[in-house]
Amino acid sequence: NLMGSSNSTVELIGKAMDEREVVFTSSVNTSFFAVKTTLCCLFGRYELGAHLAIEKNHKRNLNIIGGGFSGLMFWFHRSLCLYAMARKIKTKKKQYIAQAKRIHKELTNSLKNKNPNILHYVSLLNAEKAALAQKKNQDVKKLYNDAITMSARG
Repeated sequence: NLMGSSNSTVELIGKAMDEREVVFTSSVNTSFFAVKTTLCCLFGRYELGAHLAIEKNHKRNLNIIGGGFSGLMFWFHRSLCLYAMARKIKTKKKQYIAQAKRIHKELTNSLKNKNPNILHYVSLLNAEKAALAQKKNQDVKKLYNDAITMSARG
């Protein structure tokens, strides 16, 4: 469904696989969860992405410390979904913010520990956090512009 026009952009259903029929082992479940969360972020389905991010059974399978680039990319998308939902749904705002900040902090620590590959992730999360805290509009705009500049550099 991601190769053409589809109304269900975050469902992995097509000729190659059908997520409803996959037998989930621990490693398959973890990979599926990471891909599904990333799709939710990319296609603007933040509520589903945040819901997946707060499911308890996935926390033990995913470790933010270290890991490969794809793992850090997953954590970035996870945090982005949580920040987006914290702005949208006020009743669970504290829950979303707490988890988003925890991930944001770990990514920032990874950057401080000489991981330059995530500078653009941290820059965008800094802007999202400032927007959520309702900082001055000019300050938030500058943070978003900085994040765009960092992302364009790669």
